[in-house]
Amino acid sequence: MEQRILEVLPYLPAEIRNRVEKAALEDWLEIEEIRIRAGAPLTLGISGESCFMTNTGGITNHEADAYVVRQEEVQSAFAAICENSIYAYMDEIRQGFVTLKGGHRVGICGKAVTEDGKIKTFREVSSLNFRIAHEIIGIADSVMDSIVHGNQVDSVLIISPPQTGKTTLIRDVMRQVSDRGFKTGVADDRGELAAIYGGVPQNRIGAQTDVIDNAPKAEAIQMLLRTMSPKVIISDEIACEEDVSAIRLAHGTGVSVIATTHGDTVEEVKRRNLLQPLFEDKVFQKAILLRRDYSMVDSVTYTRSVSL
Repeated sequence: MEQRILEVLPYLPAEIRNRVEKAALEDWLEIEEIRIRAGAPLTLGISGESCFMTNTGGITNHEADAYVVRQEEVQSAFAAICENSIYAYMDEIRQGFVTLKGGHRVGICGKAVTEDGKIKTFREVSSLNFRIAHEIIGIADSVMDSIVHGNQVDSVLIISPPQTGKTTLIRDVMRQVSDRGFKTGVADDRGELAAIYGGVPQNRIGAQTDVIDNAPKAEAIQMLLRTMSPKVIISDEIACEEDVSAIRLAHGTGVSVIATTHGDTVEEVKRRNLLQPLFEDKVFQKAILLRRDYSMVDSVTYTRSVSL
């Protein structure tokens, strides 16, 4: 059984833990997610697909045969990930997730408590999604020659459909860029790249990497620019206009930017209103497209005369 699954099992209630442990012993299974929803089937994410777990610990696509999670099991798991102190994890909870030792992330849903129009905490937790960290050292080897050229790092937009490994890829890009001697600033708003736990990155982030974790991406980028003099800014999913503005600011100061976005093609991404200012400013020099096996499908270089 893989070490990363062993790190997650202690947070699961006994009956769920036993079933997941049995499934994890099957060498062919690549468990990416464990979803527990009150009154709903226990669900595993395996190689980009979802399936249910049976009462005997098997795998099924039939809901009628699935193990149904009890509300008290959800509450038990929530207490475990918060180490029985919700207050201590309040900052993470209001972001909708908690990062575990090992870099695993647990997404939280339920009845929210709001204050000034923002989520403050959750009064009732109805579902949890354990996302198993997948740090794969060397997964970016095949794309690094498209990113780093001598003493220059190109600005790159990594494009892929959901659950095709773009976070896994950019995590290793981060490490390799840093280890090649470039000061790297990371805006890790979801805690997935460095996976800081107790002040210590759980992933290998490189020798010259500075991380701002669990903060709004745009604010983190601006703070890194002001305080850490990075040569490269790395961030996962571009999600809002504030992110776009911060990336444009970084580009304007001469800093290279490596970021990701969901999409199937460059053309589709270019049509997205949110991202158009980045293409108009020629922020990215390359777009890297991914498929399920994490390999590069295409790397498109552009100059002023070539549009992405």
